[in-house]
Amino acid sequence: MAKGNVLKDKKITIYRKIITVDDWGNQISSYQPIHPGKLWAYVRQLSATEYFAAAQVQNKEEMLFTVNWRPDITPQMYIEYKGVWYDIKRVDTFEGYKENLHLYASQTLRSPDPDNIIPYGQ
Repeated sequence: MAKGNVLKDKKITIYRKIITVDDWGNQISSYQPIHPGKLWAYVRQLSATEYFAAAQVQNKEEMLFTVNWRPDITPQMYIEYKGVWYDIKRVDTFEGYKENLHLYASQTLRSPDPDNIIPYGQ
C-alpha cells in the first residue's frame, strides 16, 4: 500500500470535552462530537502493550484508529467505537503528510452519562 493507505471500514465518533453550567450554576463536563455523523476509520487493537514515553510519563495505548487527516483532532479528545469510549493519548500525523492521522487511545474507565452528550452543532 502507498504511504499510510489503510482500509477505513469502521465507524467512530470523536468528541471534545466541554464545560457547561446547569440551572444551579454547577459546572458539568459534557461531550460534543467534532463532526456530523460518524467518521470512517481503520481500527486495530495493538498487538502488544506499547508505551509512549514523554517527559518520563508513560501512557498505555491499547487501540489504533486511523482516520482521514483533520487539523482539529488533539489528545484531549475521546473516541466512541461500538459503545466503548477511548481517551486519545497520542496523535501521529504520519510523517507530516496530510493524508491520515493515527490516533493511539486507551479505553476509559467509564463512559459519559448519555445526558451529558451534546449533539453536533448545538
